[in-house]
Amino acid sequence: MAEENEKKEFQINTDVDPLTSLLVSDILNKNNVTDDQKANLSEDQRRMILKLVQDLQKKADDFVQQQQEKKRQAEAAKHAEEVEPEPQVRPKRNSLRDRIQQRRQAQQNND
Repeated sequence: MAEENEKKEFQINTDVDPLTSLLVSDILNKNNVTDDQKANLSEDQRRMILKLVQDLQKKADDFVQQQQEKKRQAEAAKHAEEVEPEPQVRPKRNSLRDRIQQRRQAQQNND
């Protein structure tokens, strides 16, 4: 009876999560496992396959979350730059006009 519960649990997990079912079928197809051979898998082999697929799914989910977090951080940094652009400081130029005015002011102050 315990074996029946385990089988039902295995079926529930694959039915609930189509991604897991897809990953398992892809792995089995890549290794040329037919439907007849699937029926001959022991419970340990089934658990190991299920565990492998769950680990792969967790890694894939973690990777997707990391990429989304990087994207959010990049967007936040871009938004911060757009909101507060750094003021551009132009180097002060002493044009001829400015120099002449400075000389006149200096002469007036000396007089």
